[in-house]
Amino acid sequence: MNKILNINLGGYALTIDDDAYEYLSAYLDSIRRRFSESEGRDEIIGDIEARIGELISQSMGTRTIVMLPDAEAAVAVMGKPEDFGGEESTASSGGAGSSKKSGKTAVRTGKRLFRDEEDAVVAGVCSGLSAYFGIQDPVWMRLIFVLLAFASFGFWAPAYVLIWILVAPAKTAADRLAMRGEQVNMDNIAREVEEGFDRLGKKVNEFSTDATKKGSSGAQNVMSTGVTAIGQAFGLVLRFLAKFAALIAILIGISIFLGLGAGWIGSIIALMVGAPYVEYFSPFSSGWTWFGILNLFFLLGIPAIALVLFFSRLLFKTRTPSWVNGTLTGLFILSVITGFAMLPFGIKEYSQSGSISKEIDLSELRTDTLRVEAVADLLGGRYHNHNDFNFDEDGIRINEEGMEMRCPLEIRVNPSRDGQYHCTQIIKSQGSSSLAAQENANRVGYSAGFSGNALRVPTAYKVAKGEKWRGQRVRINIEVPVGKSITFDEAIHEYAGADLDEYDDINDNNYISRRPGKVFRMGNKGLVCTDCPNMGDKDYRSDRSYERFIVEGDFVTEIRQGDEFRVEIEGPAAEKEKIQKIQTGDKITFTTNGKTTNGAVRVFIQTNTFTSLHADNAGEITIRGFNEGQASITASGNSRIKAYIDVSNEFDIALSDKAALDLTGKGNDLEVSLTDEAVLEATNWTADRVEVSASDKARARIFAKDDALVLSTGESSVRVDGGARVRNKREED
Repeated sequence: MNKILNINLGGYALTIDDDAYEYLSAYLDSIRRRFSESEGRDEIIGDIEARIGELISQSMGTRTIVMLPDAEAAVAVMGKPEDFGGEESTASSGGAGSSKKSGKTAVRTGKRLFRDEEDAVVAGVCSGLSAYFGIQDPVWMRLIFVLLAFASFGFWAPAYVLIWILVAPAKTAADRLAMRGEQVNMDNIAREVEEGFDRLGKKVNEFSTDATKKGSSGAQNVMSTGVTAIGQAFGLVLRFLAKFAALIAILIGISIFLGLGAGWIGSIIALMVGAPYVEYFSPFSSGWTWFGILNLFFLLGIPAIALVLFFSRLLFKTRTPSWVNGTLTGLFILSVITGFAMLPFGIKEYSQSGSISKEIDLSELRTDTLRVEAVADLLGGRYHNHNDFNFDEDGIRINEEGMEMRCPLEIRVNPSRDGQYHCTQIIKSQGSSSLAAQENANRVGYSAGFSGNALRVPTAYKVAKGEKWRGQRVRINIEVPVGKSITFDEAIHEYAGADLDEYDDINDNNYISRRPGKVFRMGNKGLVCTDCPNMGDKDYRSDRSYERFIVEGDFVTEIRQGDEFRVEIEGPAAEKEKIQKIQTGDKITFTTNGKTTNGAVRVFIQTNTFTSLHADNAGEITIRGFNEGQASITASGNSRIKAYIDVSNEFDIALSDKAALDLTGKGNDLEVSLTDEAVLEATNWTADRVEVSASDKARARIFAKDDALVLSTGESSVRVDGGARVRNKREED
């Protein structure tokens, strides 16, 4: 029966039995005798105790009591005095580890990252990294840090500070040994401590020599020199931070000053350039307009000037006269009050809406197609004569007659009410009241007209000199009779909204705004482009896409992955006409409605996504190039399908009535249902898990890696390759 003791071993609180305690006590006594003459005996003993405590704590695991084998194992790592030529130990030799030499032990510590404060310039970060990476001279690591700081535009400066904060310094001899990757045993600890005292002695001698030369006592000189060095280092850091902050402040001040200068120059240029437009766009009269501009200058400029004065006082100790501060403060307050007082009057000029409309007579049109053309020059002269002030690539210009600008224009096409062409011009505007808004709209120089077979629509309007721009906008409503057509030229087509409701569903996103020069016929269900490529034509492309497909008929079909949706139908014209296309949401159907093409027609489909295929008595179908999350294929009758497809999650297949599917690709889960002599060949489709149900002479051959659940009834057969565990579904039930 052993006693249990609680001890503190090098800072580690341990519960230890008396055998282990006696063993460690004898070992530590031998260590004390071994280093009795050493100047650093106490530090050596303390570091050895801390290392033994660490080794024992690491080896204990979940146990709570230190026993003799634990102590012997720790001593075996540390080594005994006699192993290094010292006094023999009086410790018990009963443990297997007691006869092992520390130099022969298999335990070797790895390097640990510390800061080396004994060889530090700032915080010992570079010295610690040098020791960790095995660099003899830390000056190379310091040079690397300097280069990285410049190359990363200062990023490594805060990185250095972060390492300084996070990495602990090497305070003990064991830490310094671990920092260099040396084994932490008794001999190495003793050597490190003694070398540390040697280094300290040399520094003391150097300080003493300097102190003697200066006529002061050695001890006082060492202390004063140390305090002075610390103070100088701290002062250096503070001076560096202060200068860095001053540099940042100077840069900010210079930036603000340059910004003010650039803003001043830009404002002057903007006023010079924009002066001709001020009287048209300002909601106020000319006098109040310029007063408002001056007020805005004070609102924006005074805070910037105050900021410059603040930095000037902070950096250069300048003093701003009190009358300047008072004047700037008064002007700023006055500008705020004036700005808020003027704002409601400016908003009021745009608070109400009004419009005027005019009918344009199209009764003289003698053809079945109305052509809409753009009138580019509202003023009637050349745009680039020397008297015009041009801006924004002819988007707006001013001359002696007034201001002309490209107007917000919208053209709408609707079915006719009475079988005749009609056109209505509507001009809307803003104003301080509805009546004022109507007057503003009426005073705008804009007029669409009809000539020959063309409706001529201006793309710009004129605001006469002395009038105001009040957000005027133009809308042209055109009514087209059913069975008749309309076309837009290159300069005007983009003004016809692409989101019109008056398009037939079969138009397939062929909008007027995207098809200049194309003829659009008004049908019972809306506009249809009569000379745009239709689905099946070689040049057909569509922004609309489909991902679910239904194929019914004896034609050849290929569905291929691509970025844009297109469909091409090849074959004799008479046979191609038998194929009908039905579009619903993201589903599209190709069907012959029971007619036969004798396999003479080929349908090529390109789409971005494939979700499902339903084939009913179809011909040959090929699916290739898709990588989907989930998909399904359903086929019946005389359908022969080859699919090259990857499906990452669920892939559902249902085949019936002699339909056949040849599958190539890979995926996770494959669920199959086969009836009526259907055939599935899927040995080239690698699945993780498969569930198959087959009946009525259906046949399947599949490849599964992990698991296969099979239900085969009647004369059906299912073969599973790939080494999966095959289970019978009836057994599962």
